Amino acid sequence: MAAGDSQRAWFPEMMSELKDTWSHQMTWEECADFCHKMTLFRKSIWKEGNIKPARTWCKNCQEYHDSRPPDISIRSMLFALKKLNVIDHDELTKLDRSWKKYRKASNLDAYGKPSCSYSGAQKPASL
Repeated sequence: MAAGDSQRAWFPEMMSELKDTWSHQMTWEECADFCHKMTLFRKSIWKEGNIKPARTWCKNCQEYHDSRPPDISIRSMLFALKKLNVIDHDELTKLDRSWKKYRKASNLDAYGKPSCSYSGAQKPASL
């Protein structure tokens, strides 16, 4: 296992897949599906490479625990595209703003899934 693999969000194989798959015509839903696919791909890379998760100290129970990396977010995908020089800084800014606007209007989380918040909606009555 290479140093830092347990902290890595995008492995070279994933970056290659991103470069091959990315299109300016992709919808945000397609981007969300792609990010989910990349999250599963990263899990398989971890399993095949026997990569152990980073360990964190819990000050409440005074023990170390394995941490789970977050899923690949759409914003992470945008920054990876910039790193690959597929998009430039101006396009990154434009896409990031577009994603934030779409995300807010559609009440989605960072991964393109429906948000659990009740912002703007009536909360269910308590039992």
